[in-house]
Amino acid sequence: MVGAIEIYNKPRFEYRDEVFVILLMNAWELLLKSIVSKSGERIYYPKKRGEPYRTLTCADAFKVASKSALWPKHLPPQAIDANIEILGTYRNNAVHFYNEKALSALIYSLSQTAILNYRDLAASVFGQDIADEITWRIMPLGVENPIDPVDFMKSAPGSSPKSRAVQEFLAYLKERTNSLESDGIDTARLLTVFDVSLQSVKKIDRADIVVGVTSEDLADSMVVSRKVDPNVSHPYRQKDVLPKLKRVGTTSYEWQAVTFIHEMREEPRYCWRDKDANLVKWSPEAIQYFNRLTESQIAKAKKEYSDSFRK
Repeated sequence: MVGAIEIYNKPRFEYRDEVFVILLMNAWELLLKSIVSKSGERIYYPKKRGEPYRTLTCADAFKVASKSALWPKHLPPQAIDANIEILGTYRNNAVHFYNEKALSALIYSLSQTAILNYRDLAASVFGQDIADEITWRIMPLGVENPIDPVDFMKSAPGSSPKSRAVQEFLAYLKERTNSLESDGIDTARLLTVFDVSLQSVKKIDRADIVVGVTSEDLADSMVVSRKVDPNVSHPYRQKDVLPKLKRVGTTSYEWQAVTFIHEMREEPRYCWRDKDANLVKWSPEAIQYFNRLTESQIAKAKKEYSDSFRK
């Protein structure tokens, strides 16, 4: 994986995306097979007479690894699987055919997410953090502004020419995203856009969070956050949340118990409160959080919530 990152960050490299994704997918395949082996399962298919041993494909290794006891509970396998599968499609085209240059914007963001998924999985299972192998003193220079993959995907038809291959790639990405969202699975592990930039402290634009850094040793850093309309980010009242939960028959008491014990009400990404109007609203992430809980976790939260009233 470190080799893939190194290749991508080279200032001058032909077929950067193709070589990078091939190495990235190879790293994922080796990690998954390592997890399979550590779990006590075989990494080989049954031997056929007259044929050499064959190790599991990346897809089959993922199925075995994600079902093993070693797989971290906080990493949703469905979203990670979708991320790897889409990058695998690009890799296969790079090996056997060719790819459209227009896909670079999506590959960049898909790969960023894949690297973070890889890091979290390797750290959880093997206690090894790839960040320890990387020197982060990298100077990001470019002659062009990077393409925003979100803008790339939502651009109106005809606004920029897209080949049939790009359109099919986008359609498949949208299909997998919709499938995950309909199942209440957080799509952050499929594709997340990260944008880090350095700007003068005197220039504050419309970023969600702006951090200003000066060259003066004793200067204070400045953080300016842009407020988001809670009706957009947190659109649900409690009565709206309950029907959207995957767990059939969840009561308002169970929702209140979980959100109280897990301190979700104190977490802005889950809960928004207007103290003057005594109004509480919830985000889609709160629903996804609840959907990931097991029955035992919910039962434990109910007991602790009940006990808290007796103290």
